[in-house]
Amino acid sequence: MLPAQAGSLTGEVIVPDKLQEVYREAVKAHEEDDYGKAVELYSQILAVHPDADLVLYNKGLALYQLERFSEAAAAFTKVTEVSDADADTWYNLGLALKGCGVLDGACHAYERALALQPDEDILFNLANCYQEYGAIDKATSCYAELLKINPDHLSANNNFAFLCHKQGKNKHAKALYSQVLALEPDHPGAAHMLAALNGTGNDTPSPEYIRNLFDQYSTDFEESLIEKLGYRVPELMFAALNGALPDKTFVSTLDLGCGTGLAGTLFRQSTQELTGVDLSSKMLAVAAEKKVYDQLETADVLQFLDSQDTLFDLFIAADLLMYMADLEPLFSTVKKAASTDALFVFSTERTIQKRWQIQPTGRFAHNPEYISVLVDQVGGRIVSFSEERIRKEGDLWLTGNIFLVQLYG
Repeated sequence: MLPAQAGSLTGEVIVPDKLQEVYREAVKAHEEDDYGKAVELYSQILAVHPDADLVLYNKGLALYQLERFSEAAAAFTKVTEVSDADADTWYNLGLALKGCGVLDGACHAYERALALQPDEDILFNLANCYQEYGAIDKATSCYAELLKINPDHLSANNNFAFLCHKQGKNKHAKALYSQVLALEPDHPGAAHMLAALNGTGNDTPSPEYIRNLFDQYSTDFEESLIEKLGYRVPELMFAALNGALPDKTFVSTLDLGCGTGLAGTLFRQSTQELTGVDLSSKMLAVAAEKKVYDQLETADVLQFLDSQDTLFDLFIAADLLMYMADLEPLFSTVKKAASTDALFVFSTERTIQKRWQIQPTGRFAHNPEYISVLVDQVGGRIVSFSEERIRKEGDLWLTGNIFLVQLYG
């Protein structure tokens, strides 16, 4: 997003001196980050000259800064109708359309910008937009082209690695993740995923990695999981609880790693109060739309549990534990926040080789015997345990476990 453009207004202008002064005042407000005032002043000029492309352009910039993306897109679109040969206008139109979720229109705008002015930023944003839109082949082509121009483009290397990894092109993904780490040795996502591909990861990834991962997934998370991967963990967990304690109503339930609220929607009927906590603010924004939670908190689950004075009588964790290696810290903090004889229902991916094992996906699988040891260690018992097909991984079903645990007071 470029700064406001100064200069003089041209064309037939009613009371030209006055309008020029309004324009100067608008640009000054814009440069001082007073975007609301700038929009108001630009609009005064456009009421007289609706096709003043420079004013429309600047108004679009200010509206974008206010996150009024659809209005910004309308302003930039009007500029392209007056003059369609400016790459910056098409680029900013792409940004605005992407901001309001019109990904096909954003891709088209970036394509027009790139045709007018080959540029790394435009090419990178076009690749990102293709990726979000699901045009993976086009995204891959753009990232490859960009890396020919600039092999050290950090984000392009990382995003291209993610796509190669997702497509099973693991050799290429390893090379790209290695390049990311050469550029930024402490990059959390690349370090974790390279370890996953090499089968050497033994530590829980950083909160930053988890937050970024699920912020990216938030827009199509549910569609991808339920419609494409046959995801059924919340239903299996709810069935396990109801099978053991039919029709029981809990006082206070904590949904750990609640995501978009898929589990909360089911468990709402069984609790008087429902709290959700997750690292991803974008996932929580989707959860809030369901209106099933009494409270939603953006936080690391361990830190949240440590900070609580409230005691919960039910904990639910759908697809949380597979993003952790050692589960002892989680079980210990859950126990501290548990009321007498509280219940903990959760899912895991399954391994029988070690206590936990990193998978090529970057998630962790856990041995049921390890879970049993942890339950004994914190003081509790396994009420029920089942082996289930929890979701698809490619064309194959992934095996996991559903646990219902009682924590003694």
